[in-house]
Amino acid sequence: MSPSTRSETADPQPPGERGTMSPTLSGHLRRPPGPAGYPVVGCGPDLVRDLVGTFTRAWREYGDIVSFRLPGKRNLFLIVHPDHIKHVLDDRQPNYPKDPLSVGKFEPWVGQGLFTSNGDFHFRQRRLAQPAFKGSRISGFGPAMVEATSDLVRDWHGRATREETFDITPEMFRLALTIVMQTLFSTDVSNRAGELARAVRICNAYTNVRLQRFVELPQALPSKARSRFLRARATLDSFVYGLIAERRRDPAPPDDLLTRFLNAQDEQTGERMSDKQLRDEVVTMFLGGYETTALSLVWAFSLLSRHPEAERKVRSEVAEVCGDREPAASDLPRLRYLRAFYQEVLRLYPSVWTLSRSPLEDDEIGGYHIPAGSQVFISPYLMHRHPGFWENPEGFRPERFEKSATGGAPLYAYIPFSRGPRLCPGSSVAVLEAPLVIARMLQDYRLTLAGGHVCEPTSNVFLYPRAGMPMRLQHFKSTGEGAA
Repeated sequence: MSPSTRSETADPQPPGERGTMSPTLSGHLRRPPGPAGYPVVGCGPDLVRDLVGTFTRAWREYGDIVSFRLPGKRNLFLIVHPDHIKHVLDDRQPNYPKDPLSVGKFEPWVGQGLFTSNGDFHFRQRRLAQPAFKGSRISGFGPAMVEATSDLVRDWHGRATREETFDITPEMFRLALTIVMQTLFSTDVSNRAGELARAVRICNAYTNVRLQRFVELPQALPSKARSRFLRARATLDSFVYGLIAERRRDPAPPDDLLTRFLNAQDEQTGERMSDKQLRDEVVTMFLGGYETTALSLVWAFSLLSRHPEAERKVRSEVAEVCGDREPAASDLPRLRYLRAFYQEVLRLYPSVWTLSRSPLEDDEIGGYHIPAGSQVFISPYLMHRHPGFWENPEGFRPERFEKSATGGAPLYAYIPFSRGPRLCPGSSVAVLEAPLVIARMLQDYRLTLAGGHVCEPTSNVFLYPRAGMPMRLQHFKSTGEGAA
């Protein structure tokens, strides 16, 4: 049985299928075009098999608004245009909360934290967290970021001497987790970072399977994957609840994000956050506060290997600005090419490659009917490759960001950290951390992709390399090129 290729461009929404038409909408609005998929199951199997590839092919064939048929008369739409993205994330943001179907699949893992919450609760928690990501506090994170990277540099010395080839993905996870726990929670997890990072990856992998399953199975059903997930979650819960208990006992706690959450009071009731609420916020930082940066570092080192001239420019700039000393946050204004390089990494491989929302009321986007309760997906990964808004969109050109924070594209065409009221609060940490890590690593090492390795992205909650990122590690000076 093969899927139909008929484009569904003019199917009116059946009356009563998903709420009723808003009085402001025309009753003659069409359904966006898109693949019909298979009988009964629609596009579900294709989305499960290869979400990145299916979205990419559909966008290229049908345009900037695509509809996908799913079982049970569910509506899924993909939008890839800056005006339409602005409409969802900003202009009509209150009508587009987080998609409850996706949120429900994240909740067994992250609970009700900043990542999954909606409405007043979300923005209250966001106000509490925001001061931890501002101004001088952020630049004060620099020394801890560089110190953690230097520790990894020392750990890798023997591997570099042997010129080992290994997957750098878990190593970047371990490093980024150490950094986020030290900077946001004043906690040294260097001895447990590998264990905790593995637990996070197990939880994310389990959640990703659920996200791509278009027929949900009862959670009570036993399975090896679920048992593995529960053990990993228990490992993280034990650590996080222990951290909370220790902080509650501290007579002089540090002024960090955890302490701010501990001291926060509800404006109306005066109540403080429960241990469960605190746990959810800390785990949210596991999900979004370190894994996204770790993945961007993985893609960054792969791009340096694939583009030797860019690597040469970054090395030369770091050597000129920093000399023989370690890089510092105060160096970043002069590390202009490195910062532009990292922005190009985020353009080509945004860790959060899709965002999902669900309209509370019927809406119109680009002249098409978007029914209430639909799943609406925005893809930074595809938006950043739109030939209508990017010159040479598939090409690697860090120079495009040297004179423009958006690479010369419209504001909502460059969205590695989302936009609008739900702009990622930790974006300022990422754009400090990653360039410092890259600069410090390049002072000692060269990483070269294993021969024949294909850097293909796949969805695993975030944008992972499908087959990992095996790279050969060498001492930089041993390559005979010196430090300049």
